Order: sequence, then C-alpha cells, then structure tokens
Amino acid sequence: MHSKSQIFTEFFIFLGLAFLIAIAFEIASIDQLNDFKKQQESEAVKDLALKLQREVLIAANVEDGYVRIFEVPDRLERINYTLATMNYTITVQSANDLYIVAIPRATGNVTKGTNKINKTGGVIYINSLSAFADSNICQNAQNLGLCGGLDIIYGSGYQASCCSGYSLCCL
Repeated sequence: MHSKSQIFTEFFIFLGLAFLIAIAFEIASIDQLNDFKKQQESEAVKDLALKLQREVLIAANVEDGYVRIFEVPDRLERINYTLATMNYTITVQSANDLYIVAIPRATGNVTKGTNKINKTGGVIYINSLSAFADSNICQNAQNLGLCGGLDIIYGSGYQASCCSGYSLCCL
C-alpha cells in the first residue's frame, strides 16, 4: 500500500507542477498579447495622422481650385479615437496613444466621416464653408467698397473666394 500512495502523491505533485507551468505560460502569453494590441493601436493612430497630414500637404502644394473628398473612419480596427485640428497640427488620440503631426495653415477641421479639402485663393479649407463665398455678400462688399473686410468678418480667404468664384472684390 505504501507504494500506491507514493505513486498517487508523486502524480499529484507532477500534476500540480504542470498546472503551475501552464499558468505561467498563460500569464506570459496574455502579457505579450497586450503588448501586441498596444503596438497595433499605436501604429493605427500614427498611420491615420500621417494620412491626414499628407492630404493637407498635397492641398498646400497644388494650384488654386484643388478639391478632394476623402473618408476618415469612425474607428481604427475596433479602436475608438478622437481628432483635433489646431495651431498648425492634427492630433489623433486613442485610449493608449497620442500622435501629433504638423500641417500647413488651414481653415477648418478634419472630422470622422466624409471630409472635403480644397484650395482657393492660396488658402486651404478643410470642411469649411467660407471657401464658398456667397455672391450677394461679394457683390454688396464690392458695391460698398468693403472688400478688404471680408477676410476679417468671414475668415481668411473669403475675399479670394469672391474673386475666383464671381470675379468680385479682386485686387
């Protein structure tokens, strides 16, 4: 009998050791998986920021009249994120990562979903209505000699939009 109890004891000891080793491997695997997910999130955030930067740089380097419509996804591979456009930068931020890229001066903001970027009068507009001047406003400003104030009231490039769109308020 002593031999059978020793066999059972050794069996349970080896079973316990195998169980501890399996738990150790599982913990190591979970840690590596979390690192991999954080790396994927970081790369997705960086990739989106660089794509948005490229859109604005293209608009900056082409002639007036450039118009492009592009999509920004609501999520990055199941990752929620936020966008901000300010002070010559675009910021893409997720729960675990932040990426900021420099852009040329632009009027407007990049948003999730459909975006429109155009260049009028040397000014880059991103989802900005001021790029599309109202003919009545342009005509009234020209009639009253107030063309110089259009950019102050309606935003930079509005006077140029009047000129390129309606041949009004041209210098």
